[in-house]
Amino acid sequence: MLDRVHVAPGRTLGPAPLGDPRLAQRLRREVDGDVLFTRADRGRYATDASIYQVEPGGVVVPCTIEGAAAAMAIAREHGVPVLPRGGGTSQCGQTVNRALVIDCTKHLRHVVEVDEAARTAIVEPGLVLSHLNLALKPYGLFYPWTPAPTPAAPWAA
Repeated sequence: MLDRVHVAPGRTLGPAPLGDPRLAQRLRREVDGDVLFTRADRGRYATDASIYQVEPGGVVVPCTIEGAAAAMAIAREHGVPVLPRGGGTSQCGQTVNRALVIDCTKHLRHVVEVDEAARTAIVEPGLVLSHLNLALKPYGLFYPWTPAPTPAAPWAA
């Protein structure tokens, strides 16, 4: 289990309380997107492709980058760790922990910009590699690196 970590004078970061109603209410008020704090919702995010099972404190599925940033700021204020999650394709348990899970795979999965001359792209964290390469193909570019053992793994993973 996560030990407490000093993050600022007088503040500590510790495991997220399961289903904290105050945190859930604040997230619902200030974050665009789904705020999932029921036991069933947390259970869906308690596993990945590994053998590990760790129930998160809650889940946020933001609609915008600003929503994801707001969720992170609120979690920081509440002293709750944040776990960015992609497709749950990890085979070593990186996508499960007692934290506020931020899942960007539903809404934040777009290529924002491709700069052909600089050979760079700006992407949202829920984009999967195969979709990036489809967007790069008209420019004669591709990104060969794979973040996980499956093409379903997004950048947030």
